[in-house]
Amino acid sequence: MRHLRECYKQTGACFTCEKLGHQNADCSENKDKGVKTNSENQKLKEVKPNARVFAITQEEADNTNDMVAGTLLINKMPAYVLFDCGATHSFVSKRFAKKMKLEGETLSEPLSVVTPVSKTIETHKVCRNCKICISNQIFKAKLIQLNMAEFDAILGMDWLAKNHALVDFQKKSVKLQTSNHEEIIYHGRSKE
Repeated sequence: MRHLRECYKQTGACFTCEKLGHQNADCSENKDKGVKTNSENQKLKEVKPNARVFAITQEEADNTNDMVAGTLLINKMPAYVLFDCGATHSFVSKRFAKKMKLEGETLSEPLSVVTPVSKTIETHKVCRNCKICISNQIFKAKLIQLNMAEFDAILGMDWLAKNHALVDFQKKSVKLQTSNHEEIIYHGRSKE
């Protein structure tokens, strides 16, 4: 990272007191201030969310210039989908997964997802090999089940990056690359 001042990592100085000869974990000032040790910090890291979603309402998606949403087919069933550059993973609503009769696999470890209101939700199920049809092309997706009401699915950065997506918010479109390196464009819903 770039710093405006001297880099403590490069000089070997403590991040807390800025003195040489010890590291942050061993700093006496940390102990005086009640700062957590490395082992305590490790425990805190275990409960941090490991996914993020920027789920908004359908109305907001339709009326804003920085969202692309629309209807497409998931496993041959019409789904209202948000293309979300702010989401780390891709999600399917539990209601829609049930409607598609997708049982989903249980994750080896639950996934903690932080929502726009900074609420953390744990989820345990994933639907693998879902087929998303756009312009008669099939794109596979791994969709994590999440309780959400406004969208049937959210396609996040994992799916967008895998499919070389370019999102044009002004035109409400998403350019994708097929497995044959063919480019297709999906046009989402526009303001009415």
